[in-house]
Amino acid sequence: MRAQPHVLVVDDDESAREAATILLGRWGNRVSVAECGEAGLDVVRRDPPDLCLVDLQMPGISGLDVLRAVKGIDADIQCVMVTGFATLRSAIDALQEGAYDFLAKPFSPDELKRAVDRALERRFLALETKSLREEKDRMEANFITMVSHQMRSPLAAVRQLMEVAATEALGPLPADYHDIVSRAARRMDELLQSIGAWLNMSQIEAKGVAERMEKAEVKPFIDLLTKRVEIEAMAAGQYLRVEHPEGGGAATIEADLASLMDALYNIASNAVKYNRVGGEVRIVWRADDYQVDVEISDQGPGIPEVELPYLFDDFFRSRKPELRAKPGTGLGLAIARRVVKAHGGEIAVRTKADEGTTFIISLPR
Repeated sequence: MRAQPHVLVVDDDESAREAATILLGRWGNRVSVAECGEAGLDVVRRDPPDLCLVDLQMPGISGLDVLRAVKGIDADIQCVMVTGFATLRSAIDALQEGAYDFLAKPFSPDELKRAVDRALERRFLALETKSLREEKDRMEANFITMVSHQMRSPLAAVRQLMEVAATEALGPLPADYHDIVSRAARRMDELLQSIGAWLNMSQIEAKGVAERMEKAEVKPFIDLLTKRVEIEAMAAGQYLRVEHPEGGGAATIEADLASLMDALYNIASNAVKYNRVGGEVRIVWRADDYQVDVEISDQGPGIPEVELPYLFDDFFRSRKPELRAKPGTGLGLAIARRVVKAHGGEIAVRTKADEGTTFIISLPR
């Protein structure tokens, strides 16, 4: 059940305040009044209203100043501007500053009621949306805690017991049982990997990334990425080629280096995993005054064009047989995109059947 709406009337005209108090009270609202902008803002701070009816022209601070201050205190408080000297310019100014509606004096009680009802409905929808968002955040936090502590820990313990059996530490197993235990251990590893990836993704927030930002040179960052990837490329019988821009060695970015490294490594590791036998993986980067672009390419089977809109969705796996046959959680690219977006960047994809795929990561300087 909704609480009784609280409406604040800020107007230097006493008769206007009295008339509004009578009408608003008759319509079931709790009404506060203020004879000037300063007094109105005192009410907003002490007893925040759901709606402010603000006269545009008053002595002292103007109605627009009151509107700006109210929005600074609580952006969800709705404001309806009222004036006896209405012009198109004043209406536009009020709406641009965040007013929900604009009433020109004289107006009828019906006009006032329509404006008040619409503004209050918007206010309560905003409050309900905020409440649902907070509830969603609480549910996600509780679920993350449950997955992290009540699921991952017992699964890890079971995996350790399986390892004891799989390695026959307590004695030999019949061949059939050994195969079953080994397959179960592999499945458990995949499940733990999926849980870990999901937890990593759920904990990536733009605010957290921003707090860990530091200035870094791009070339050493790419060199470190290369060292991590080249071991996998060599093991897979592939060639890793890295191209640096001429004179670009001093380029810098602001980044959370750990999360950004994980994101780019995931993409580069995928390039190795989905590449053709004996193929080449290319890491190319360039910089200008505004951004740094990193391109990571493979020579694999390519991604079907119909799947590109879903490529960064959580848990998405390609239906293409040669891609789906590779192990994965379907979360790596989703995590990578979240990290890049938290850095203010973008990821684009170019792909061609049987010729390969290129991911372009663009980061602001």
